[in-house]
Amino acid sequence: MGLISRVFGSFSSRGKAMALYKRGMQKATDRDLDGAIEDYTAVVDLKRAPPDVIAMALLNRALAYSRLHADEKATADLDLVISMPGATRQVVDAAHEKLHRMRRRTTKPV
Repeated sequence: MGLISRVFGSFSSRGKAMALYKRGMQKATDRDLDGAIEDYTAVVDLKRAPPDVIAMALLNRALAYSRLHADEKATADLDLVISMPGATRQVVDAAHEKLHRMRRRTTKPV
């Protein structure tokens, strides 16, 4: 992507949402899960953010919540992703898979 595209893209709703989303992903990679959750939440709260980017942010926020053992919050985000009309098939499938794994984990005998 050229410099001009990056500059103007950062002013668009998609550009802002993607920048926050990518920053959240980097924080998650760096194990700053609270910071990642903040960035993903900022995407969700961003006015005019594209639905596909919101769905990706919700999925990744759910993954971060799950890593923090906040399964109720993770489940709520995954349910939102699954019900979102603007979510891509790949994101919805990933949300279904994560929910399945979480349910298996909580129903295993100890």
